[in-house]
Amino acid sequence: MIKSRQNGFTLIEILIAILILGTVLATVYAAYTGTLRIVKDTGYEDDIYSMARVTMKRMTEDLESICKYKESFKFISERKAISEKEFTEISFLSSAHLNFTDGNSSGLAFINYFVEEDSEREGYVLIRKDVLHKGEKDEEIERNGGFILCDKLQSLSYTFFDSKGKEQESWDSDSEAQKGKAPALVSIHLDFTNPDDEDMPYRFMTKVFLPMTGE
Repeated sequence: MIKSRQNGFTLIEILIAILILGTVLATVYAAYTGTLRIVKDTGYEDDIYSMARVTMKRMTEDLESICKYKESFKFISERKAISEKEFTEISFLSSAHLNFTDGNSSGLAFINYFVEEDSEREGYVLIRKDVLHKGEKDEEIERNGGFILCDKLQSLSYTFFDSKGKEQESWDSDSEAQKGKAPALVSIHLDFTNPDDEDMPYRFMTKVFLPMTGE
């Protein structure tokens, strides 16, 4: 009798099949993780651009609504050191009062923009504080409370320009040189953290003309 030939795979064929399967799985995994990374990066960038847009819009509306009290403007900038970095705070009198309690947005207010370190997330947070002006001549602005406008902030700087277009690093309407005056234009620079490259932050800049200064 003739023995029937048994069909099967040799050891080499099995090893080749395993190699091909491993290559396919590695390719699929790389494509999958790459897609997830792109989705994550895109989502992060969307958050940054959205925060930058909202922040710039709010600051622009506040600055454009700057106003006088008893024929004088109130506008003060001050440098503050926060965790080995320096940030500029600005405080000014504006008609852009926002009341989140009862929805009433009328009246004058001292608006204060300041930065604090974000203890829960990377970077810093920008805070807007709005205190209704009650008419006191030397009303103090306390640096607490307020609402967070944006987080993941890496740096924030301002450049001020007077009515003649001269650039100023700081502004103080209580000083002799700038007594009762406000800048005619404010340039705002915002940098947000880039987790992939610390030296290449997401940068945004805008210039706000202050029409109420009358300059």
